[in-house]
Amino acid sequence: MVFDNLLDPIFGPLLNLEPFFAIFLIAFVITIGITIIYKYATDQERMKELKKKIKGFQDKMKKEKDNPEKVMKLQKEAMQYNMEMMKHSFKPTLYTFLPIIIIFGWLNAHMAYYGLPPGEEFELTAMFQEGVDTATITVIPEGVAVNQDTQPVIDGKATWMLNGPAGTYKATIDSGTDFVEKKFIITAERRYEAPLQTYKDSSVMSVSLSNAAVKPLGSITLFGWRPGWLGTYILLSIALSIVSRKILGVA
Repeated sequence: MVFDNLLDPIFGPLLNLEPFFAIFLIAFVITIGITIIYKYATDQERMKELKKKIKGFQDKMKKEKDNPEKVMKLQKEAMQYNMEMMKHSFKPTLYTFLPIIIIFGWLNAHMAYYGLPPGEEFELTAMFQEGVDTATITVIPEGVAVNQDTQPVIDGKATWMLNGPAGTYKATIDSGTDFVEKKFIITAERRYEAPLQTYKDSSVMSVSLSNAAVKPLGSITLFGWRPGWLGTYILLSIALSIVSRKILGVA
């Protein structure tokens, strides 16, 4: 990643923590930073005024809920104040947008999956276009054990079991008509290549690795959903934003 060298010294130590605590600390720092920027980059008196006016319109609309024509008129008037609020919010958004995108890129490169540990078996799976019967894998440099170099393609899929020492490797998948390459890293550190890679204009449609996805909340589910790093970050940032705005008196 382009910004790894910049952010690794800052956030790298967090990789020694459990994913939940690492994401919590990053969400805390970002949320506090955004809240402070928002407070001093906006006219707080005017923002409080606008919120009060919008709340007044909402109360009026509730009272007039049986009068659609009146509600529409109130919504139109309230929209003007909503647009003004958005205009005030645009400035701090500009200040924070790029840094957040950069940090999200770092999180996605380090917090979305676990790595492929040395000495532990993992899968490499390739998906093929119709008409491919067998496929062969070659890994460079040498050192990675493969269960069987050539595998039959069944229902458009072939899977290899790999195992090797720490290192950076490149797998070549040959379908007989063309080939693709997929880089992967075996390491005890919290590093990995993107597990899924897709290809255009090739008989090989995609290659994926069996990196386990990080679930910072463990086995906890929310209506059957087990959030990854991004879902966990969003949930934490919403809660932290509510608390930090109240503490700092931000409208």
